[in-house]
Amino acid sequence: MPFHDSSTVKTTMKDKFNRRRAFANGINFAMALSLFCGTLSVSAAAPEQTWESLHRHGKDNFERGNYESALKDFKQALDLSENFPESDPRRGKTLNNLATTYDYLGKYSEACTSAELSVKYGEKILPAEDPTLMRRLDFLATLYLKTNKFEKSLEASERYLKFVEKTKSKDDKECARVLDNIVVALHALKKSAEAEPYSKRALLIWERTTSEESKSVAKELSVLAGLQLDQKKYAEAEASSRRALSLFEKHYGKKDQNTAVAQASLAEILAKQDNAAKKAEADALFKQSIATLKRGKSEQSLKVTESVTKVYKDLLPN
Repeated sequence: MPFHDSSTVKTTMKDKFNRRRAFANGINFAMALSLFCGTLSVSAAAPEQTWESLHRHGKDNFERGNYESALKDFKQALDLSENFPESDPRRGKTLNNLATTYDYLGKYSEACTSAELSVKYGEKILPAEDPTLMRRLDFLATLYLKTNKFEKSLEASERYLKFVEKTKSKDDKECARVLDNIVVALHALKKSAEAEPYSKRALLIWERTTSEESKSVAKELSVLAGLQLDQKKYAEAEASSRRALSLFEKHYGKKDQNTAVAQASLAEILAKQDNAAKKAEADALFKQSIATLKRGKSEQSLKVTESVTKVYKDLLPN
């Protein structure tokens, strides 16, 4: 699969359900939120020991970026909720808030456990297609991806997809986002042939709801090209990748890191074909890509540069 990735992540607790719909691009937002809240790092005053006060205090701490303090508040609220009636929704809400906080702290295993319990509890007291329950299920699906539980993620995403199709439409942007999560899970399970139709459907939705030349279309084309490459559908992969590259150049410019990754993806496709002209083009693209990537200073840029360089040397050794 090419170096581009379809995954989505985070906003503030106040928008926690909407932020899950941005799983592939949410990391940058979370970083911005952390910087924005940097001047508010003092924890809220200690609350009285009631579920309501602890829950409110936890939300205040979360919104200030004090995630460890928020975690402590929600844990205490969860302890108090043990004495609530079985039908009380507050326990499920606390578990979901715990999962969200663990997620922000990068403790994905703990987040997954809390989210599973939140969904399980919700299934006992909420209708099968309750919107709150379905949003929790969608969140759980993304956590399953982060913890490499791909079969479980696939099952949860397919269930949530049916809900979205029923309550919105089959051409809604939310469907495209969920389809992309399904593609990620299937690709991880080495089921690219099964994933390709989902990616093609997501592409059509992005084309209809954004435009045929949007950033979302560019990213989906890159994903689709990777799935086609996995199946050695070189002509189709090349066509998808060339279109993706042209859109990345349009939106980001020829010297941008995103464009460099798109160049490397096309170069890989060309280098794997038994054609001297295409191998020569691949060589030039790899060199352009690596030159641009080397200008990046972040840890992620360094990792991508190393990955692209290795693929280049493996496919086109001097």
